[in-house]
Amino acid sequence: MKVDFDYDAFVICNPEGKDLEFANKLVDTMQASPYNLKLCAPWRNVGACSPNTRECTRDRCRKFLVVLSNNFYKSEEAVSHLHFAFSMSPGYKERRILPICLERCEIPTYLQLVTKLDVSNSRTRKWMWEQLYLSLKPTETGTHSEVCEQQH
Repeated sequence: MKVDFDYDAFVICNPEGKDLEFANKLVDTMQASPYNLKLCAPWRNVGACSPNTRECTRDRCRKFLVVLSNNFYKSEEAVSHLHFAFSMSPGYKERRILPICLERCEIPTYLQLVTKLDVSNSRTRKWMWEQLYLSLKPTETGTHSEVCEQQH
């Protein structure tokens, strides 16, 4: 059963300081050409996911991007969104949490086995937008991992 979503991803971050700076750059980059993805950033899309953000993420967002840093845990709302996203992951094959680490920081146990995008690493930064795009873009046939396996 194919589900059409309004957003390619819901962005979870601490909406302050360098976390917010990076998240805004992330949204601007991924929504612009050549990527043209649609991201839901609750601090920017005021009203887009209202009145019930959880309902919006469940019904309208395909994936979750979580911007992790040492400041992430200072935002109760961000932590709550992450817990909700994780609770949805087992029930939806295409729903995935994609962690983006701004710096070395505490990573929740349940995300430690998930591949992370480390933007603090200068080698990773060179291709991070491309990698992120490939992880987010909808595929016509199967999941992203199935498409990657077919290519190799």
